[in-house]
Amino acid sequence: MKILVINGSPRGKGSNSLKLTRAFLEGIGEHDVKEIGVSELTLLPCKGCFGCWRRTPGKCVIQDDMSQVIEAELWADIIIWSFPLYYYNVPGPLKTLIDRQLPMLLPYMVDRKDGIGSGSHPFRYDMSGKRHILISTCGFYSADKNYDSIKCMFDYICGKGNYETIFCGQGELFAAPGLKERTDMYLDAVKKAGSEYISGGISDATRASLNELLIPKDVYEQMANASWGAQ
Repeated sequence: MKILVINGSPRGKGSNSLKLTRAFLEGIGEHDVKEIGVSELTLLPCKGCFGCWRRTPGKCVIQDDMSQVIEAELWADIIIWSFPLYYYNVPGPLKTLIDRQLPMLLPYMVDRKDGIGSGSHPFRYDMSGKRHILISTCGFYSADKNYDSIKCMFDYICGKGNYETIFCGQGELFAAPGLKERTDMYLDAVKKAGSEYISGGISDATRASLNELLIPKDVYEQMANASWGAQ
């Protein structure tokens, strides 16, 4: 099994979300894993020139690191999108990477069969067997409803129901030494999720553990507000 990790955190290897991703990979076990750190790439924004459809079909006219990202995506059986929540969506550099996937599509418009949107562009390559999982932490006390924008975007990209998610609130606690016992318990649940995922799917029991708050809402919000000097 070939697994690609796209680390979309501007913090790079210091990402709290990446800690969850590492635990998930540990649960999956020994496989061929490649990791791309978006913060380490040179990625310019899409120009909207459609050169990848007209002048050089399947190849972006911008000469930077995006070509190696597309090669890695085509190589992988599983793509793990690892990132923090920034302003209710993915961090800017990761959105640039997503925009730059345009060469992977054909220019022709087709009707979607999943009821998402009003049209689509078919993939230039066979992507039907690839699996996607989104792993992310955020600063709110809960992930509930804060990822709606991201889920909407990936519904378009992957098709609704064609990807898995692990979204965790209170993400900064994974860097708090005093709460290591609790965060380690959560990482154990993520590891179990990885083991189950590779064997067929994350169980309801494990999903329930992943949805549990790390600490109570009022305690977390008091701690968070105090860290900013708010009373």
